[in-house]
Amino acid sequence: MLRLRKPLPPYTLKTPEGGKVYLPDLKGRALVLLKDEALARALSARAAELKALGVQAYLLAPAPRLSPLPLLLDPEGALLSAIPEDGVLVADVFLEVYHLGAVRDAEEILDWLRFVEAQCPECVLPEADWF
Repeated sequence: MLRLRKPLPPYTLKTPEGGKVYLPDLKGRALVLLKDEALARALSARAAELKALGVQAYLLAPAPRLSPLPLLLDPEGALLSAIPEDGVLVADVFLEVYHLGAVRDAEEILDWLRFVEAQCPECVLPEADWF
């Protein structure tokens, strides 16, 4: 079960090539998971900003398909069912979930990523000060 401000559960996803991706192995960089292809296209157009923020972004799908972002397969739907339509999951470098919900566009995703980047264990910026 996914919860805000809790670490992602240790799910294992698949790559289209048949490899496995264990979510805890993705620690160290902020993470974006989405299932909407239009949002994925819009976010992939902002690749330079994602790179500058040190973000890894993936499109989730139940089966292989063309994707503007790296594709991760969730055939059982464990994560896919948790992310709302037009939604996104944003996690920090420790894979703590900061946003799990709908977004307007790629700019809002980048705003969440900037917010996550502003957080640090020693000097947490309260959410109220960010907005």
